[in-house]
Amino acid sequence: MVLALFGAGCSGGAESAEPPPDQAPQPNPEAAADLARVKTEPAASAPIWLIERAGDATTTFEVSERSYNLSARNIGLAARIRFADGDETFEAFFTPETGLGPDFNGNGCNACHHNNGRQSEPVDGAYLGIGPVVHISQSGAGELELPFALPGYGTRLQTYAVDGEAEAQVNILWEQEQGEYPDGTTYQLRRPVVSVVGREGMLSVGAELSLRIPPQVAGPGLLEFVPEADIVIAADPDDTNGDGISGEVQWVVDADGIRRVGRHGWKAENFDLIHQSASALAEDMGISTSINPIGADIEVGDEELADLAFYVEALAIPAGREIDDPLVIAGANLFESIGCTRCHTPQQRTGATNTPELDDLVIYPFTDLLLHDMGPGLADNRPVYSASGSEWRTAPLWGVGLLHEVNGHISLLHDGRARSVEEAILWHGGEARPVTDAFMALTGEDRAAIIAFVESR
Repeated sequence: MVLALFGAGCSGGAESAEPPPDQAPQPNPEAAADLARVKTEPAASAPIWLIERAGDATTTFEVSERSYNLSARNIGLAARIRFADGDETFEAFFTPETGLGPDFNGNGCNACHHNNGRQSEPVDGAYLGIGPVVHISQSGAGELELPFALPGYGTRLQTYAVDGEAEAQVNILWEQEQGEYPDGTTYQLRRPVVSVVGREGMLSVGAELSLRIPPQVAGPGLLEFVPEADIVIAADPDDTNGDGISGEVQWVVDADGIRRVGRHGWKAENFDLIHQSASALAEDMGISTSINPIGADIEVGDEELADLAFYVEALAIPAGREIDDPLVIAGANLFESIGCTRCHTPQQRTGATNTPELDDLVIYPFTDLLLHDMGPGLADNRPVYSASGSEWRTAPLWGVGLLHEVNGHISLLHDGRARSVEEAILWHGGEARPVTDAFMALTGEDRAAIIAFVESR
């Protein structure tokens, strides 16, 4: 019953003039001309957004495996009690008696988000158990429709079962690709090739699959409160300013038929954390809520679900580090000069919330929360709402430099293919291709400075 074989680099979505997806990114000779306008010497002062308190008054200065686990430093007693209630659900391990299954990927939130961090990518070969998940759907959904469930499988493949054979076994092999910078320095990239063994027979023709790695939990919370108007006004789907960047809003229709701005998930497919949490409970654990009912019983009630979402909203944001280091300062200025901040917008703000301590904060997540075409190299050939197979939400950068401290590994991008910040940058294509070319054309010292800056977040 081996039924599907795909590479996470399958082409999909918008057309692109880039090399075929089976080729590693190659230097663009025109990038050198663009760099003539880039000042590569460290500036006398750091940009104003290179600050420690990335989460404003919520910021934690903890540097340990608990860096993603602490409550916002400024919340009062009532909020801390609610935070603890939500944490109890997050840390819980479900059993069949409390609703787990019949198929599942993990028996609790912490199973996939260890220390509130992210899962590492699997090693070569089969895995049947907790790890990266495969999203699956049937083609044909419209831009304002949820992906269609694949008959017999739903929209997630589950690799555990309470009884009997698991729904699927996922096999992953890593293809290695060699590349070279203009200065002769070599690098190696890799892409996953994923095959699925399913228990329900052959997957239908046109089945859409996407390998996803569970992201870190600390960070999405405050993005919940960035005003919709701020996200919409930053969009430029027709590239009217001519900078080559055409960020688009991901529109999601809620249960009342109202269009909402999507902001959570790799393709911004959820408009709030209650729906994000309910989806994870249902799809990855088989736990029923009023938003995603499974059978007759509701296993996590509305109040418990709201507290779980609040737990994520009220997590402290890790502070930026080494902001006085000349290398980090140089990297921050280069990060801006070559164009990274066009999508990784340094600053956002929160609007009004139900928790006064989280109101009107100036935060530094380094994301515009918009969809961007990242080219065929990162395409997964699985549209979600209006996001094509090659479009992804700009990933926030805050806290990324602590991944190894928290989880003992670095697994970046939606499928964990990037083992370092450098690899993640080199995979950027599509709209980001000119910026990647500019990065490649820098000296080794300047590339190291940009990497040091990102790792300081």
